[in-house]
Amino acid sequence: MSPEGGAPADPSPSSWDPSLDKAHLDLRAARCGQVDLETDRETLARYLRGHAQWIQRCFRPLQVEALSAETYRLQFFRMGGLGFELEPSFGVKIWPDEDYRFRLTSIELPGDEGMPYRVSCQADFRLEELQGSLKDLPTTRVHWALHLEIGLALPRFLQVLPRKLVYRVARQVVQQVTRGLSDRFTDNVCRDFYRSIGRPDCPYRLVVVEEKA
Repeated sequence: MSPEGGAPADPSPSSWDPSLDKAHLDLRAARCGQVDLETDRETLARYLRGHAQWIQRCFRPLQVEALSAETYRLQFFRMGGLGFELEPSFGVKIWPDEDYRFRLTSIELPGDEGMPYRVSCQADFRLEELQGSLKDLPTTRVHWALHLEIGLALPRFLQVLPRKLVYRVARQVVQQVTRGLSDRFTDNVCRDFYRSIGRPDCPYRLVVVEEKA
């Protein structure tokens, strides 16, 4: 399940000012969706509040290091294109929920200023218990959204390539990573939640998943 709401559109390559600094590139990716689980809202909320118990399992294949009771470092796998690769890491904070709304935001960590990239991440999960008949099991719908902004300091050999090419390849990599991680995180959290309440074979239902420009 991976901040609810829209994200600003990516700049169109055709509208670039030729005077832009070729040493830097800014990228955005956003996804949102809904998933239904057979449980009441409070049971799911209690599980999510105990993130120290599930975050390492559910963020796989990323490596997770706990920094405090509510902050973590996420270490990504190697990624890149056009001969330029990174193994980025960044800090995140999971905020206390308010009215069954959970938020995750990126935080700055010591040493981040020396990295050739910056990551801004916002994720939002809102729990809605759906009304049903008395014979039905309670169903909770999770409205989730993810918004990423990534800034890259490009090495010299990429600065001489056509900017549209560099942008297209970098944007494709970011979108693929965002799509894969959000899909896997959704699946991991749903399955791990059901295991935690002794119902490992219970299915979840994806209602909708949308990518935003």
